[in-house]
Amino acid sequence: MKYYAPLVFLFLFAATSCKSSSEFTGFDYDPEGGNITTDREINSQNIRTIGSSVDGVWISNEFTGARINDISRLGKDHYLLTVKPENSPINHSSWYGFKIWSDDPKAVTLELDYPQSRHRYSPKISVDDGKTWVSISETDHTFTGATENSKATITLDVSPDAILVSAQELQTSEQYSIWENNMMQKPFVQKSVAGSSHQGRSVSLLKIAERSVQPQKGVIIVYSRQHPPEVPGYIAGLIFLEQIAGDSDLAKEFRQYFDVWAFPLMNPDGADNGHWRHNAGGVDLNRDWIQFNQPETTAVRDALLPLLNRPNRKVFYGIDFHSTGSNIFYPIDRDVNTLPLHFTYDWYDALTAALPDIPVRIQSFDTTSPIAKNWTYHTFGSDAVTFEVSDTMNGPKLNEYAETAAEIFMGKMIEAYHAEFSPAVSSE
Repeated sequence: MKYYAPLVFLFLFAATSCKSSSEFTGFDYDPEGGNITTDREINSQNIRTIGSSVDGVWISNEFTGARINDISRLGKDHYLLTVKPENSPINHSSWYGFKIWSDDPKAVTLELDYPQSRHRYSPKISVDDGKTWVSISETDHTFTGATENSKATITLDVSPDAILVSAQELQTSEQYSIWENNMMQKPFVQKSVAGSSHQGRSVSLLKIAERSVQPQKGVIIVYSRQHPPEVPGYIAGLIFLEQIAGDSDLAKEFRQYFDVWAFPLMNPDGADNGHWRHNAGGVDLNRDWIQFNQPETTAVRDALLPLLNRPNRKVFYGIDFHSTGSNIFYPIDRDVNTLPLHFTYDWYDALTAALPDIPVRIQSFDTTSPIAKNWTYHTFGSDAVTFEVSDTMNGPKLNEYAETAAEIFMGKMIEAYHAEFSPAVSSE
């Protein structure tokens, strides 16, 4: 099988990048102008705790990852919570997060209002300050869903013990650091700082790289959390990396042939500020993979480009973890020659066969849009996928899905490695 040299790929990408960036106006679900990646002003929320002395009810956004812009009392134990995005135009990924408690036990009714958007995420609740989370459907509380005017209504039993309510479970840079430190207990997991976000938070590069006798190893690139509310995809990515760094015979074999370069939390500012989609520059990071106007995408690009000059490393694949309305694989079109060829389609077929009770669909795209998957292909010639996880997937089902995806991925990627390198090794 013939592959082009990396410099040829860079030349082809440079020759077409101006055309692509000027002609791409967004996907059908993008708002008009949502692909512009120069800095735009952010509308910061007012951080405060608002209480009703009449009802003795208190609502707060004074914690990392919160978002509530205004609160007004509609009647006895009845409140309107206004939620606005960090700026616009923006996708309808309407993130919210708040704490609520009361002087005395009672039931309260909360209306979530999105003047510039509509409701998307069914509430998640924590009664132990974010240690564990459950969907509201699993509690005694009620959620009536969204109405035509974009409001959603929640009924909660509150008390002096605060309840956390959020669009998805809170996963901030603090939680990521804890996970990262646990991963680094493995001797073959190393952390470096690829760069800094707009607000000075670290964009971490986590490498899973075990000593090997192989003269050449493949590299898997993992991107995640470009869009802050897409927590199920982010968690799936963490589980995926845990499996690769695990103690199974398959994982040990995989690490003999492959290194993993992962950027698990690419948008720490957005995650910590409760953003709907953008970074602190007001930009969708997954539309900035041609122009590289943002510090986060620039840091990741610059950390990866040295791989082009390492003859003992070859990029085999890129995975970009996201969340949307359902489980979807977005591969590169079949008619595009990648290394490995058609890997995503083979992986998808094996995964859906292994998990027939978890619906997953597949929809291919061309390589012209300015997203991470396409940059990976244009830069390294490798196959890549946008791995979308359903907004509603969590708990044991999410674990099963991510773990099975990782196991199948490792097995098939080992096969791809041997198909690429075994003839050369056996002829020595």
